[in-house]
Amino acid sequence: MASELADWRAFLEEGRRYHRTAQGGVRRPDVFTPAIIQNIAAMGIEKYFMSIFMKRGTLPRNHTMTDLLEEAASFMIIPGDVEATLRYMDSLQRICSMDDFQITSPRTEDVPRFIEALDSLAAMAGVQPEDA
Repeated sequence: MASELADWRAFLEEGRRYHRTAQGGVRRPDVFTPAIIQNIAAMGIEKYFMSIFMKRGTLPRNHTMTDLLEEAASFMIIPGDVEATLRYMDSLQRICSMDDFQITSPRTEDVPRFIEALDSLAAMAGVQPEDA
């Protein structure tokens, strides 16, 4: 295993900040729409993944949820429900190709799923629930 990359802790802390914002946003649905929660959760998930990769001394090739999942699966177990949620989140925002650009709004019922996936990634990154 390669040595840790500098600043992995900074990514972990950024993930915690997005995590707290997403959790707080759930209590304010008049301001934090499902789409906003999805995007904040996605940022937190990406930051947690980055901290995991950097702590291992590597960087992912790309940053879509699917890319992060597939690369992380080479060295860690991703629970099936987390994988399904992250792939679903990716499917809502297909923005990497101008030929197939598509954004679909998440539903209110999707929000708990996004938060649960964020909670799971936090745990995989070593964040205790009370620290998120």
